Amino acid sequence: MPVDTVDYQFKKANIYKDSRSGFLKKLKLPFWDKFFIDRIKEIFENGGLIVNIGGGIRIDGSRGNKINEKNKKEFSKYLSNPNVKYKVTDYTDKYSPDFVEDIHNLSFQDGSIDSIFCIAILEHVYDPKKATGEMVRVLKDGGMGLIYVPFIYRYHSHKDDYKDYFRYSKDGIAYLFRDCDSIEICPVRGIFESLLRFLPLHNFAPFKYLMRMIDIFTPQIRRVSETQTSGYFIFIKK
Repeated sequence: MPVDTVDYQFKKANIYKDSRSGFLKKLKLPFWDKFFIDRIKEIFENGGLIVNIGGGIRIDGSRGNKINEKNKKEFSKYLSNPNVKYKVTDYTDKYSPDFVEDIHNLSFQDGSIDSIFCIAILEHVYDPKKATGEMVRVLKDGGMGLIYVPFIYRYHSHKDDYKDYFRYSKDGIAYLFRDCDSIEICPVRGIFESLLRFLPLHNFAPFKYLMRMIDIFTPQIRRVSETQTSGYFIFIKK
């Protein structure tokens, strides 16, 4: 019998390039944070039905979930926009989502959602191919998605809540979202700052900023860091 083969002819993901100038500007607001902020604003300003799978951007205190104060300050203003219909899904009702959903089998109709957030979720799903297929299925043509996945990152699970199954390279990302019209990825941290996060002193500011300077401002290291990174933000358009 013939052996099933993987189609390697899918398009590559485009890697985001930071065009800003200014040493301190890049150090204070690293390019991955700028990418995250800009893409969230683009999604909210586009409006329509926006579904946050897993509630990962943490901007709505009514969900009973841990709030990211920085994200809340930056983005919660969009929740009162009449052109935005913002909904949260989760696999449990523990955090008061609008819908309890299995990401592997979403109940939304084909092409019914304008945009999706899915932040730090796909490492915890047992079938990422099926999960990403569902995300693409429910997006409208021209719909957008902002996703975060880890790559060089510590194991993290919760014995009573979720497990930790996968890590994602840029090639794996391109394969999973191969049916999208465009895929843009942004590395989160460079190789030295990523490795630092495995150590107890990873939040010690002098070490963190030293590693960040090496990663961002050394051309050779910056190129390596496109593929050796803590993780990726992914921006898709269907």
